[in-house]
Amino acid sequence: MLETYFAAPKTLGCLRAGPSGPYLDGFAALLERDGYRAATAVRYLRAAAHLGHFLQDRGGTLANFDLSTFFRHLRTCRCSRSKGGRRNHHTSFGAKRYRDYLVQIGVCRCSVMPEIRRADQPLVVDFRRWLQKHRGAAEPTVRQYSRGATELLLALGDDPMHWNATGVRAYFLERAARCGVGTAEKLVTSLRAFLRYLSVHGRCRADLDRAVPAFACWRLADLPKYLTTEQVDRLIAACDGGSPERRRDRAIIMLLARLGLRAGDVARLRIADIEWESGTLRVSGKGRYQVRLPLPQDVGDAIIDYVERRPQGCDSDHLFVRNIAPFRSFAHGDGVSSVVKRAMKRAGVVTPAKGAHVLRHTAATEMLRHGVPLDRIALVLRHRGVDTTAYYAKADVNALKQIAQPWPEALR
Repeated sequence: MLETYFAAPKTLGCLRAGPSGPYLDGFAALLERDGYRAATAVRYLRAAAHLGHFLQDRGGTLANFDLSTFFRHLRTCRCSRSKGGRRNHHTSFGAKRYRDYLVQIGVCRCSVMPEIRRADQPLVVDFRRWLQKHRGAAEPTVRQYSRGATELLLALGDDPMHWNATGVRAYFLERAARCGVGTAEKLVTSLRAFLRYLSVHGRCRADLDRAVPAFACWRLADLPKYLTTEQVDRLIAACDGGSPERRRDRAIIMLLARLGLRAGDVARLRIADIEWESGTLRVSGKGRYQVRLPLPQDVGDAIIDYVERRPQGCDSDHLFVRNIAPFRSFAHGDGVSSVVKRAMKRAGVVTPAKGAHVLRHTAATEMLRHGVPLDRIALVLRHRGVDTTAYYAKADVNALKQIAQPWPEALR
C-alpha cells in the first residue's frame, strides 16, 4: 500500500525497515480510505516512521509510549530521518493519527489520563449512569457534572456520610475564587446535582445540596444579543459558493437563523431526521426531548445543495460532516459554533457575542417582531417554560415604549 504514495525503491525500503515498518501499509490504507490528500498522507506516513525511530533510539516500543515526549523532541529535532519537516504541525497530527491506528489494531495500549482514572471512582461511575438513564443528559453535560463530583470527592474524602454543610460551603467558596463567572455557575449546578443524587440514594445527609451557595447572576437583566436582518443576510451571503464547505456552512447557518436550533442540535442531526414528504425536521434536544419542526423552503434547498456535494466515501449518517479528512461528524456543538465564527469573520459581522447561540437569539427576536406569540416561540425553541421565552420580549423596544410609564419627576 505504501507504493500508492512513494515510488522510489530506496525510500520504500527505508520505511519498511524501520520500527514502524510492519504497520505502515495498513496505516496508508487507512489514510486512503478516510480521504486524506496524497500530500497529507505522505507527511503522516513519514511522521509515523519518525516516531518509530525516536522510540527505538530511546529504548521504547510501539506497545506503550507517551506522545508528549515525542512532541517535546520535535521542538529541537535534528534527526536525519525526519524528512517532511521537523517542527511541521503535520508531524504532530500524523503521530496522533498513527497512535490511534495502533490502538485500533491492538498494538498500542490506549493511554489513560490521570483525571480519567480519578473519574472511575464507583460513586462517580454510578452518578454518570444515573444522569444518562434517568435525566437523559448529553455526554458533555455528563462530563461536566462528573468533573465537579470528582473534585468534590478529592477535596472532602471518599465517604460522603462524613460531609457537612460547612465543608461543602467552604470548598465551593475556595473553588469559585479561582475561576471565572461561567465556571462558577456550572460548578453550582454540578455540585447540587451530585449532592441531590447522593441524598436520594441515602449516601449523604439530607438537603446537603442547600449548602452550595447561590451564585448571583441576573441573566435577565440585559437585552438578548442578536443580529439585525442585514447582518444575517451578510452572514448567509458570506457562504455563497459551489464548494462543499461553503454549501455546508450556508445550510448550517440557515438552520440556526431560521429555526433557532442549538449548536448541539445541528451537530446531532441525521439524514433520516429530515422528512421530505411532510416538510418537517425531527430534532432531538436536551434530555432526549424530541420535536418536529417545519422545514422552510429556503432551508430545505440549502440542505439539498449540500447533500449533493457531500464528501464522497463518507459513511456517517449524520447530516453535517467535517470538510477535511477524516470526514467524520462533528463531535459536539463546538464545531458548529466554529463554522459560525468563521462565517462572521468573512462577512465582517462584529457583535459582542460570537458563535451559534447568537443566531438562536436572532431567530427568537425575529419571530417576536413578526407578531408570533410567546407560547408559539417557546414551542419552536423547545423551552420547558414560557418564562424562559419571556426573556426575548425585552427585544421589542418599540412595543415596550408604548407601555412604559414616565418617571414621577417628569410629571411635575
